[in-house]
Amino acid sequence: MTTKPAILKPFCGVLPPADKAHLVATRSYLTYSDYELKDKLARNPFSYLHVIHPTGQQMPHGSEMKPIRTAYESFLDRGWLKEDESPTYYVLRQESKLGSITGLVGLVPTQAVRDERIKVHELTLSHREMLFANYLAQVGLNAEPALLGHKPSDRIESLTIEAATGRPDMDFTTADGTRHTLWRVANKSVQALKAAMAELEEVYIADGHHRVASSLRMADAHPTHTDAQHFMALLVPGNQLVFKGYHRIVNLNGHARSPREIRTALTNLPEVQITNSNTESPGQIQMKGALKGTLSVVPSPEGLTLPEWLQARVLSPLFDIGEPRTDQRLKCVTDEELKTWKARTGDLAFVMPPMDFDGLQAVADAQRHMPPKSTWIAPKLRSGLVLFDFGPAI
Repeated sequence: MTTKPAILKPFCGVLPPADKAHLVATRSYLTYSDYELKDKLARNPFSYLHVIHPTGQQMPHGSEMKPIRTAYESFLDRGWLKEDESPTYYVLRQESKLGSITGLVGLVPTQAVRDERIKVHELTLSHREMLFANYLAQVGLNAEPALLGHKPSDRIESLTIEAATGRPDMDFTTADGTRHTLWRVANKSVQALKAAMAELEEVYIADGHHRVASSLRMADAHPTHTDAQHFMALLVPGNQLVFKGYHRIVNLNGHARSPREIRTALTNLPEVQITNSNTESPGQIQMKGALKGTLSVVPSPEGLTLPEWLQARVLSPLFDIGEPRTDQRLKCVTDEELKTWKARTGDLAFVMPPMDFDGLQAVADAQRHMPPKSTWIAPKLRSGLVLFDFGPAI
């Protein structure tokens, strides 16, 4: 039996000191409103947002990303970030109203992507890949890990639990009520975990398709940059990942069919039955707004997930939405956004049930690709909690 390289490797991470971890680590800058962003930058000098926004204005882009590297090095000089001396894994746990999720932070060799050990379920956009690859080449940092799921492994789970039983290196709770706990894995357990990682045949991208694709693009462009032949990831047992629905809102204004005609077209689909039920079920899609009711869908012979079915059988043929990434008539919203959604005239919402890890695996193993924003997956990771500094390539 040929032993494969470990799919997740230990490394020397860059971390904030324990007393400043709660101040340095931040949500994605995209989740802040302009007011919140200005307030964070003004009130918290330790926030990693100062690295992402080194001038306090818009995030640098194009050929102007090197100020991010300069700001990061300023954090190193001040002791607000520090690189560990010995390679290790990091156990990261999130506890919230969604439950408790525990995984391992390490490095994934980009060769594992080429070898198809990293399974994808969503297509990426080439222009975003190039943008992120340019960022990586100039800045030389992963500040937030990609989120990967693996089939449950008793050995990995027992080693992870053992590593997370002592006093944590970081332990803090953020304003949203989420507790973040991190342990550095002791030297005696690193090799055992590395051996266990070599036994994983493949893992699945849960969140971070563009991060993975851009890391591969960066590695291919700079093959002699040894450290850049890896990207940072959080690897979590698939049965711990939390799934929620990502919902579709279609604006019918100007559409050739009336809501009554659309309902008739949906009724004529042989695999669909429309009911007035409001109960949530894995095989049902609720409609709100211009149409009300529940679509009960008979599973397709191809095993399509509901997001795939909705795109192929409804959005594309009935509404001529062939490219969901760019069509302005289509909006994708989370559970939280749906709660505050106020339907405009002509808005039709398709409320999607959550998927699960088995469904994600089935799509990836069949080499299919779900539409963008087909599922919301937790944990949502903080930037600046653990970083991988591989150094600029240009």
